[in-house]
Amino acid sequence: MTVADIISYLEKIAPASLAQPGDAIGLHVGDTSARITRIAVAVDPTRAVIDQAECIGAELLVCHHPLIRAPIESVTASSEKGDLVMRAIQAGLSVYVMHTNYDCAPGGVSDALAERLGVGDTRPLSAAPTEPYYKVVVFVPDEAVEAVRAAMCRAGGFIGAYSDCSFRARGVGTFKPLPGAHPYIGEEGKLEQTDEWRLETMASESALPKVIESMIRAHPYEEVAYDIYPLRNEPPPPAGLGRIGRLKKPESLGDFRKRVERLLKCQGFTRAIGNPRRKVETVALCGGGGATLIPDAAKQGADVYVTGDVGHHALLTAQWHKLAVIDAGHFPTEKPGVEALANALAREYSSRGVEVEYVDR
Repeated sequence: MTVADIISYLEKIAPASLAQPGDAIGLHVGDTSARITRIAVAVDPTRAVIDQAECIGAELLVCHHPLIRAPIESVTASSEKGDLVMRAIQAGLSVYVMHTNYDCAPGGVSDALAERLGVGDTRPLSAAPTEPYYKVVVFVPDEAVEAVRAAMCRAGGFIGAYSDCSFRARGVGTFKPLPGAHPYIGEEGKLEQTDEWRLETMASESALPKVIESMIRAHPYEEVAYDIYPLRNEPPPPAGLGRIGRLKKPESLGDFRKRVERLLKCQGFTRAIGNPRRKVETVALCGGGGATLIPDAAKQGADVYVTGDVGHHALLTAQWHKLAVIDAGHFPTEKPGVEALANALAREYSSRGVEVEYVDR
């Protein structure tokens, strides 16, 4: 496996199109052709995390927060970012960032937080624009079908939380090579019949060009026969910032706060507004700093909003909306999502000889 292979998988989990404008995502340090045998996953690309990644022999660090947030004029050990970039390079460590695109993605930071807290039937608090989806169909000879399928699914083939989604059926293809053709099968001027597979998968609009490019590159035919169909069936799970859902049964705000502290391991560090005896059932949440979504949580009928980095004026806004708030901190509310990402990478790559480890700050 290479850095490019891992990035292709990560871009299917959290497409770059979901990132907020101006966000610094993607490969910050490294070489896409570098070979990978061990991956470290972390919330922050701190010195301690980079040192730990080097210690376990990782060649790739996948982190949530950007290593480089804005253009830098120099890379020197006397600056924070320069020192971190130098340490990563010296350790032979590529650094890949999934930030607001992973915040918004189905199964990302806020979905993992909702699952950890027992909040079900969720939807985005602030929905991202939906992308149209397409079915891509190609006709492939038997000996190449698996290679073409793998190439297409590296770029697409996602349905919700499932990767490598495809279908194939046997059939007979016909063609006649004309003068000047260089056929993979058959002779010039002679009608050819050959057993082929009809192979299909699906792709979002943003992934479609890469799926087609990968399919053509892997296909043995000189002229590849393929079709693209726009889909009008129900789209994949919606993307967007934050989530709102319901608890299995109502509980008091005080009891819910204690459960949040226990499950996120942040006892004694939360702040809350609202009557502890108030019953809560509809829960809004956003991993990280989600204070700007307080009006959205109130408008959609949340009883309580769980997030981090809630400042004084944001709390006043919540009080005006009669919305209870639990500020559980930036790191504790994002950690479940990053742990879930490490688990997803392990499921995908452990059988291919790549080890994955979550590393703390």
